[in-house]
Amino acid sequence: MPEAALAGIRVVEIGVAMAGPFCAMTLGDYGADVIKIERPGEGDDSRAWPPYFHGSMGYYYASANRNKRGIALDLKHPEGVAAARALIEGADVLVTNYRAGVLDRLGLGWAELSRANPRLIYCSISGFGSTGPLAAQPANDLFMQAYSGGMSITGEVGGSPAKMGISVADIGGGMFAAIGVLTALQARHATGLGQQVDTSLLEGQIAMLAHFLTRHFASGEVPGPSGSGALSSPIYRAFQGSDDWIVIAAFNQRMWQGLCRALEREAWIDDERFADARVRSLHRQELIALIAEVVSQHPVAYWTARLAGQGVPCSPVNKIDQVVAQPQVQAAHLIEDLELPGLGPMRMAGLPFRLGDTPGAVRLPPPRLGQHTAEVLNELGYTAQQLEELAARRVIGLDHGWRQYAPAQPEVQA
Repeated sequence: MPEAALAGIRVVEIGVAMAGPFCAMTLGDYGADVIKIERPGEGDDSRAWPPYFHGSMGYYYASANRNKRGIALDLKHPEGVAAARALIEGADVLVTNYRAGVLDRLGLGWAELSRANPRLIYCSISGFGSTGPLAAQPANDLFMQAYSGGMSITGEVGGSPAKMGISVADIGGGMFAAIGVLTALQARHATGLGQQVDTSLLEGQIAMLAHFLTRHFASGEVPGPSGSGALSSPIYRAFQGSDDWIVIAAFNQRMWQGLCRALEREAWIDDERFADARVRSLHRQELIALIAEVVSQHPVAYWTARLAGQGVPCSPVNKIDQVVAQPQVQAAHLIEDLELPGLGPMRMAGLPFRLGDTPGAVRLPPPRLGQHTAEVLNELGYTAQQLEELAARRVIGLDHGWRQYAPAQPEVQA
């Protein structure tokens, strides 16, 4: 088996919830040795968020923390900070999504660590970035979907603002951070020096809103929600069949003509109201109603066969249980089966891209709290006696096995 692309790169993560952990996990998926630092006793807050695998592994924590070794250090204690600093001084990358200024106050800021380790790449993911009037303020996914404007373009026309189903701000921040780290690693090949990588939930969301922003700048219009479709195109949206919903994604003139043939409405091809994308946009609501009336007469399977036969992209609106059962998803190995030692199996999403010569892999399941504290600190030269003494004073947390969480209780209706 060839060596993974990031083998030999050590990453230290001081992160919680999703953005920082997702960035570090992505690096770990492709071979980096990722060491996650958590608080003794509680660990990452997301460990406790239900539901759980086997009553012990929180689903949210599991989703962003595979391929890591986990250690527990009290960063409010000078000896815990000293251990973290020693670890980072020997690392290639630090990833953190702590609020801006927190690690600086602990003596783990960029200025100090870069002096000790000039090759360090210091990646910070914050809510708003490192400059500006809100730089010190916290943010989370839902907050940022609203603040960034993304929520204003999501949902049904005339309806309430809607959250994107996925954690788009958190995961977007983590993805852009991973790109930043890889870019800085490439630059280090030329310069021999590390550098800061600074991104935020806000910057990620602004980047993702690219064509909405340029639409606004080009037209002066303020984009709003468009339900299941595009702002202007009436043939790029979901329609309700007789049994379920189907997305029709016809985005060019050839596909428009194929759609007309699939719907047995060839007369629309020469209808001056629908002749091209510009006039279809002008008659958007009229055409949506016409298509909806036809699609409602038959089930989704009927339409997928007819539309595919005309080369028109279309898909049932699959639910999560349908997605994971799709032959394509299974054939592409997009779902990973792991074993949690001492608990049993778990399943999760697989790797997002594949490298032909230096592949990634799911090598490690999400760690127990403090599972690798002794192992990692031994690598730094700590003796067994030192570890016992630090653990007794709760400066570090050693592996105490799986925590059992009570199952979530259903809400009682008054």
